[in-house]
Amino acid sequence: MERKSTTKFNRAKLIKTRSMMMKKTRKAHLWIGLICSIFIFMESITGLLMNEPWLIGQSQTERMGNFQPGQLPGTSSDSSQAPGQPQGQTSGQNQTNNQTQAQPGASTNGQFPGQGGLRGEKSQGSFMSIIRGLHEGRIGTTNIKWLIDLTAIAMIFLTGSGIYLSLKVLGVNKKRKKGRIENEVA
Repeated sequence: MERKSTTKFNRAKLIKTRSMMMKKTRKAHLWIGLICSIFIFMESITGLLMNEPWLIGQSQTERMGNFQPGQLPGTSSDSSQAPGQPQGQTSGQNQTNNQTQAQPGASTNGQFPGQGGLRGEKSQGSFMSIIRGLHEGRIGTTNIKWLIDLTAIAMIFLTGSGIYLSLKVLGVNKKRKKGRIENEVA
C-alpha cells in the first residue's frame, strides 16, 4: 500500500514539474517570438520598399544611385578609378587621411573571398550567381519579383498579426495576475 502512495506522489510531482516546464517554455516562446517578429516585420517592410520604390514615391534610378546589380557598393565601373578607391576619387588624386582603401573582406578586384579564385571556382560562382539572382528577383532568366513581393506582404501580415496576438496574450496574462493578487489580498 505504501508503494502505491509513493508512486502517486512521484507521478503528481512529475506532472507538476512538467506543467512548470511547459509554462516556462510557453513564456520563453512568447517573448522570443515577439522580439524576433518585430525584426522580421521591419525587414519585410524595408525589403518590400527596396524592391518596389514606387511605394514611397521614388523611381527605380533614384533607388539604385551609382550601385548596379552584381556590383559591390563603393566600387565603380569608371576606368579612371583605381580598385578599392572611394567613389568619386580618381587614381590621380591623393588620399589625405590614413584610411584603408580596400573594403573589409574584399580583394582588390572588388570580389569577396571565395567568389572565384583557385578553390571551388565553378561551384562557388554558380552558387553565388543563384543567390545574387534571388536578391535581384529572378531564378535563372525567370522574373520572380512578384513572388518576392507577395512573400514580403505575407510576412508583413503574419508577423503583424503575431505581434498583435502576442500583445493581447500579454494583456490577458497581466489582468489575470492582477486579479489573483487582488483576490489574495481580499
